[in-house]
Amino acid sequence: PEEVDIVIPTIRNLDFLEQWRPFFEKHKLIIVQDGDPSRKVRIPEGFNYELYNRNDIERILGDKAWCVSFKDSACRCFGFLVSKAKYV
Repeated sequence: PEEVDIVIPTIRNLDFLEQWRPFFEKHKLIIVQDGDPSRKVRIPEGFNYELYNRNDIERILGDKAWCVSFKDSACRCFGFLVSKAKYV
């Protein structure tokens, strides 16, 4: 696994990542989309990332999905859970 993963909870497009590219591009991004899972979140090209939404959380955690709250930044906890990196 990678040494470092960066977890980003979001409800909006991630165009701001362009300004952070020099710092983030060498790490995997774990993006946890809050809100409507049918909404497409725009992520700039060239980043190594995994994108999760509520449907993924329910599929992976099953009847324990309730423990990851949404409509707040607590959805980031799921990113910590799925990371396999040494540092998150």
